[in-house]
Amino acid sequence: MRICLAVRSHKLAAVLAVALANLATTTSIAAADDTKPAPAAQNEDAALTLQLGVGINWLSLPSWGSRRPDFFGSGDSRVVDDGPNFGISLDVPLGQIGSQPLVLEWNGSISDLSSNSTDRTSLAGQNSLNLIYGNSANGNVSTLFASPTGTLPAAATVNVTVNDSAGATANTLISSSSPAGGRVTQFASKSSITGGTFAALLTNGDTQSAAAYAAYADNTGMTLRATGDLSNSSIVDERSEDVTVIDQTLLLGAPIDLQGDWTITPKLGPMYRSIDRDVDFRRTLQITANYPGVVVPQVSVAQDDELNARYVGALAELSVAKALQPDLSVSFDARFGGAYLHSHYRSHYSAVLPSVSTGAFDFVSQTRDDASLLAGVGAGLRYAPTENLQVGLDAGVNYINKVPTINYVADAGGVSPTIGMSHAIDYNVSVSVTWRF
Repeated sequence: MRICLAVRSHKLAAVLAVALANLATTTSIAAADDTKPAPAAQNEDAALTLQLGVGINWLSLPSWGSRRPDFFGSGDSRVVDDGPNFGISLDVPLGQIGSQPLVLEWNGSISDLSSNSTDRTSLAGQNSLNLIYGNSANGNVSTLFASPTGTLPAAATVNVTVNDSAGATANTLISSSSPAGGRVTQFASKSSITGGTFAALLTNGDTQSAAAYAAYADNTGMTLRATGDLSNSSIVDERSEDVTVIDQTLLLGAPIDLQGDWTITPKLGPMYRSIDRDVDFRRTLQITANYPGVVVPQVSVAQDDELNARYVGALAELSVAKALQPDLSVSFDARFGGAYLHSHYRSHYSAVLPSVSTGAFDFVSQTRDDASLLAGVGAGLRYAPTENLQVGLDAGVNYINKVPTINYVADAGGVSPTIGMSHAIDYNVSVSVTWRF
């Protein structure tokens, strides 16, 4: 899975091709599994039916980057999260309106979607690095020295101290030099109560080069610095997203039989949807040792974002079905609705130093209320190998005009996040089995 700038065209084409080729049946506002079996044939009594479905969803959502433009950048404008979907549907006959049955339809589904991306930047050609996050923790790098390239012996020294938020102190001091033919990779860390320090150095007498790295952090911030020949170093930026979508609908419908084996079913009822997005950004300093088999621990800073949306509203749906043969039917559906939307955003940074426990810092929390429109279309094919069993193939496209995203506003401290609104499009395909009791 990976981040995309927009919905991938070949996936969209595949979904539409399935929908047209198979004349697929209804899908829910949220997911592939909310498809419904074709209504009972004319003059046949409505019965209790249970449907289980499994499918794949592609959900195009607005994306956002880190709160620091120099951290992970602004991010792509759109992201496609994909993954499996599971659903259950139950039709309960309530009686009749005239000669037509009255049916209460419950649909429930859950989708587990994800995406990720990685960007690596080599520090070759650079001779310094200075990164500060949060409030820059209370500490200092009293010595950060690397001998110039071409100097023998190649030498480096690091002396770093943190005075953490609990009043404790930690210090790390390392130093080495390498004559011609010699190489040294050295690193050390030390923890305090709420923070700690890290130091690393590389000296190489063959290339006559040296590099020194120092970091200190606690639960208020982090500082990372480096100097010298940084060609053995890289900055790796990662973005990963996990999305959980839950849908519930309760629709009251009355199938109406028409001539030519056609059935039309208007439906109306309440709906609920939740979209929970967990987006993690991580910037990591990777140092490659100049000795084979030696692994230098990584130093990272992470931003963890949670953006949740809750929709409560009403949905109207119109389904049209036709029996092609006694054991084969097709259906089409369209739906439209509106919902109250409540959004909640939480964000914080955390530092990752080897063998050091620091805790999170720079917390943000916001909420926003809004209203959203929802719409969708679907198509499906149903085959009944026995009287009480149906197998279905379904496809659909659903649209939400407002889903929360994060925008950044420049201020004296850099940028401040705020909840904004954009749209989402859901493409889905599924297979289902329906039992008629």
